[in-house]
Amino acid sequence: MNTIRNGSFIELFVTTFIVAAAFQVAMSVLGILLAVLSPGLFHMNGQAATSPVGAIGVLIFLLVFGLLVNATISVAGAGIVLGLRRFLPSKA
Repeated sequence: MNTIRNGSFIELFVTTFIVAAAFQVAMSVLGILLAVLSPGLFHMNGQAATSPVGAIGVLIFLLVFGLLVNATISVAGAGIVLGLRRFLPSKA
């Protein structure tokens, strides 16, 4: 709670980004297992991947895209917290 009350924009951004990025990377590791076991589940431009390498390429694309969206949401969230900080309860 101290970071929310007193943290700078960068601290708020880094905190939210790391939490979400850790989840995305963990899901990508599970995705690699799925890519090796059944690559046909991964589609890019309407075509199913025919090999694990193609499926892993789709995973890398999705990870990069997801991290960009994550950064955007983290920036918005940090800005909102900075804007609403005055409404948080003060320490008693």
